[in-house]
Amino acid sequence: MSVTTGMQTVSAEQVKARQAAAAKQADHDHHVPTAGAMSGHVLANLQVLARKLEQFRLTLNGSSSESDRQLLTELLEQARQHFAVLAKDLAAQGEDFPTTTAEFNEYTMLKEDPALRFWTNDMKLDAVVNDLDTCQLFVSRAIPLANKENKLVLAADMLQLQRWHEQSILRLQTRLGRAVTAGRELLDEDEDN
Repeated sequence: MSVTTGMQTVSAEQVKARQAAAAKQADHDHHVPTAGAMSGHVLANLQVLARKLEQFRLTLNGSSSESDRQLLTELLEQARQHFAVLAKDLAAQGEDFPTTTAEFNEYTMLKEDPALRFWTNDMKLDAVVNDLDTCQLFVSRAIPLANKENKLVLAADMLQLQRWHEQSILRLQTRLGRAVTAGRELLDEDEDN
């Protein structure tokens, strides 16, 4: 059996061999972190964040719903733009990266739950703040790795994401009527250590 695309044919055995090699390399890269592997986690987090933003955007209720929906819509569009840029740059760097739902779920640190749609708007926005903090953990790890590996395009992508995370958190915290550092679980954990 073979898969035909255009004028080229790839046998099922070749596909399996390539997939096994990619899985072996990904396993190695995730145990000895590389900029590409860390960027794969960032990409997976962006994908799951986009799904959560969509879920929250569609399930808002109450008097702040219209303005909250506009904010979440903007964040969703920006998350998708960052995803597209990062995926293209990873491909241009020759990096293997997650592309399937199963891979996104394996490499993300964000949690999904259908029960979240029943949360209040404030609870949903608070969850986005904490998800952005989680995303930022991987971005902050990817930046020095990309610099060390001289992958300046990936480093630049991560810096753009870092700026977006920080600005988005500020917008959300302002909407919630809180100081930028208030209620952020990961910041609270850092202070405890």
